[in-house]
Amino acid sequence: MRRRDMLSGLGLSSLGACTSMPVPSLKTYQPGRTYPPVQSSMQRVTRTVVGLRPYRPQGYRLEAEALGGKTIIHNYGHGGCGVTMSWGTSPVAAELAAHAAEGGPIAVLGAGVMGLTTALILARRGHAVTVYAEHLPPHTTSNIAGVLWFPTGYFDRNVATPDFLRRNHLLIRAAHRGFLPYVNRPGYGVYWADHHALSRRTPVAYDSLPGGDDIYPELQRAHENTLFGYAFMERFRAMIIDPDFYLDEIMQDAQIAGAHFIGTRLSGLSDVEALPEPVIVNCTGLGARDLFGDESLVPIRGQLSHLLPQPEIDYSYVAPTAEGVLYMFPRKTGIVLGGTHEMGETAMEPDPAQIKRMVEGHAELANRLSASS
Repeated sequence: MRRRDMLSGLGLSSLGACTSMPVPSLKTYQPGRTYPPVQSSMQRVTRTVVGLRPYRPQGYRLEAEALGGKTIIHNYGHGGCGVTMSWGTSPVAAELAAHAAEGGPIAVLGAGVMGLTTALILARRGHAVTVYAEHLPPHTTSNIAGVLWFPTGYFDRNVATPDFLRRNHLLIRAAHRGFLPYVNRPGYGVYWADHHALSRRTPVAYDSLPGGDDIYPELQRAHENTLFGYAFMERFRAMIIDPDFYLDEIMQDAQIAGAHFIGTRLSGLSDVEALPEPVIVNCTGLGARDLFGDESLVPIRGQLSHLLPQPEIDYSYVAPTAEGVLYMFPRKTGIVLGGTHEMGETAMEPDPAQIKRMVEGHAELANRLSASS
């Protein structure tokens, strides 16, 4: 099936591309609300987790490949945006697999968010689906993700092809639509937050947000009265996704639809070729580097510290500082503090210096709110 036909079948072929526009004349931004400060201190840290993002400079791999007598559908390499893009690329991977399988059984490799979403879609379509994975939720890389729905930083614009950029724009929009039915749905851990993307400089021009400005409700751009007093701010309503809730529910949905899960470790292509299913969807993330020889995959180490919950916090932010980027996402289970992006690093032990930087950095930002009130 041709790529253009696939996109057309998913209702994506008529969507436009990204645009760059001058910053309009902005009225004074009036937030119309108060911002309770995050109580960021070492005494409130409940846990710190480390994960490795599967980054490909050219962007995620989403295509079919022949391997011996089998068809492999690749759906991996989403960097730190696997959860975010899951309802964008997984339906395409599922469509490719269904077309190749012609009604027959399908294997899915990996039980992170890509594997679970692909398995769910295929099982609901009536396929016999078996998921083979060494780790199941809550022990996947997807479980560690912070997950603000805002797809950025998962490819290099200087490396990605124009075809990838065009298709990616369409799939971002599809991914956004795919998550909307889960917002405030009991048990899934998907909620709206008042998000703030902050900058220390006012841009001369701005690019439309990923997928197009129209998919970001209540979008405002401002250079006055900004959160924490930054020079420029893009504020909009964004989805926060708690993977500890979401992945359990999606896995259960896939099982209810008929998908089977087998815990196993595939150590090489011979193990893949030995699987009984003729069509296989590869959702192994960083594991594809060793399993399928993709040397373009680079691990990016990320570290998150969780604070005790603050139910009054209903806003999020990404803020650059002199010591590095900081971000805060609120969940019902706690406040997530992040801001690390270490290319090529693979150590899985938390770095105490990064914990201190993030906790103290977010405390300093919170102090700005207290000083201005």
